[in-house]
Amino acid sequence: MSQHGKNNVKQRCASEESKWFVFTSIYIVLDYARIYQELHLGFLRPLLLMTLLLTYYIVNSGEYYKAKSKQTTYMWLFIALMACYIPFVRNNYYAYITTKSQLLYMPFIISIIITVNSIGRLKKFIFLLICIEIYIAIYAFLHGGFGPGNYFLDENDLSLYLNMWLPFCYFLFFAFKNKIKKLLCLTGLVIGLLSIVVSFSRGGFVGLVGMSFVLWLFSKKKILSFFLILFLSGLLFVFAGEEYWAEINTTTNTEEGTARGRIESWKSSWRMFLDNPLGVGPGNFMVMFPEYQSDFFSRGMWGRVAHSLYFTLLPELGIVGIYIFLSLLYYNVKDIFRLKNIQIDEYDENKKFLNYMGRAFIASLTGYFASATFISVLYYAHYWYLLGIIIATVNISSKYLDTNLINT
Repeated sequence: MSQHGKNNVKQRCASEESKWFVFTSIYIVLDYARIYQELHLGFLRPLLLMTLLLTYYIVNSGEYYKAKSKQTTYMWLFIALMACYIPFVRNNYYAYITTKSQLLYMPFIISIIITVNSIGRLKKFIFLLICIEIYIAIYAFLHGGFGPGNYFLDENDLSLYLNMWLPFCYFLFFAFKNKIKKLLCLTGLVIGLLSIVVSFSRGGFVGLVGMSFVLWLFSKKKILSFFLILFLSGLLFVFAGEEYWAEINTTTNTEEGTARGRIESWKSSWRMFLDNPLGVGPGNFMVMFPEYQSDFFSRGMWGRVAHSLYFTLLPELGIVGIYIFLSLLYYNVKDIFRLKNIQIDEYDENKKFLNYMGRAFIASLTGYFASATFISVLYYAHYWYLLGIIIATVNISSKYLDTNLINT
C-alpha cells in the first residue's frame, strides 16, 4: 500500500475513533443525567441502543487489546465469578440480572479506556463529568435530595455519588487555567455540598467528612485548603439548620431506628458468610436473609438488603469474590499513587493536571468507600466507571511521560 493509502486508512481510523469517543460521552450523559426520562422518551431504550453501539465499535475496531490491563482482567474475573453462581443459587433470576447489569457496564468501561487516549480528550471527558455532577446536584437540590432516577432515587445513593465527584471539582479548580472551567468547578463544589445537606443522608455526611480530610491531606496548598474547607464548613453549618444536625446526631445512636437495623443486618451478613464462605451468589443476600435475621426484626424480612458494600460482598461472593475485589483495588490504588507522585512542572500544565487527577482519585475513593459502609452499592456503576477512568488516565500519563522523556 502506498504512503498516501496508509494515510487515508489512518485518517478513517481516527475519524471512527472520534465518533466512538462522542458516543462514549453521550452514553454517560444518558446514564447519569437521565434527561430522556424527563422527556418521557424511555420507551426508545436509548441506553440499550448506546450499549449496542459501543459494543459494535469495540468488535469492529479490533482494538480491544488496548483495553487489556490487570484491572480489566480482574473485572472480567469478577463477572465470570458472578456468572458461575447462576445455576446453583437459591434465586437464579436475581443472580442472572445482577450479573447481566455488571456485564453491561463493560462496553462503556472499555470504550473509556480505548477512546480517552490523550490528555486533551481526558480533560474534555472529566469536564463533561463535572458538568453532569452540577446538573445532578442542582436537580437534587430542587427535589429534596433526590436525583434524576436510577442511581439517584435514594438520598444516600445521591450523596455517595457527590462525595465521589466533589474532589474532582476541588482539585481541578487549581489545575484548570480557563476561568469558565474554574467557575464551574467551584459551582460543582458548592452546589454538591448543599445537595448533600438537602439529602439529610447520615452516610453521606460520614463520607463527606472522610473525603474532606483526605482532600486536605493530599492537597499541595494545605493552608489554602484548610481555609477553603473551613469556609465550606461554615456554609454547611449556616445552611443546614437544626433539623439537619438533629438527624446527623442520630448517627451515633445504635440502639434503635435504622442504625440498629443496619447493625443487625451486618451481624446476619457475617453469620451468612460463615455458613457459606464461598458465597450465596449475587443478589441472593435478600433471599437468604430470613434464615439469618435476628429477633430484632418482628417479621420475616425477605428482600432486605445488607445496607453496606462490605456486608454485601462478604456473603454474596465469598472468599473468591473478596480476593478479586481487593486485588482490583490494590492495582488501582497503586496506579493512582503513580499519578499522584508525578513531579509537577510549573511550565508543564499537563503534568500538573495528571498529578491533581491522582489526588482527586484518592479523595474520591475515600468518599466512595466511607459512604458505601452504609449502602449496598457493590454492583452500582459509579465505582466501576471510575476504574475505567483511572486506567485511561494512567495509560495517558505513561504515554505522555515516555514521549517527554524521549524528546528530552
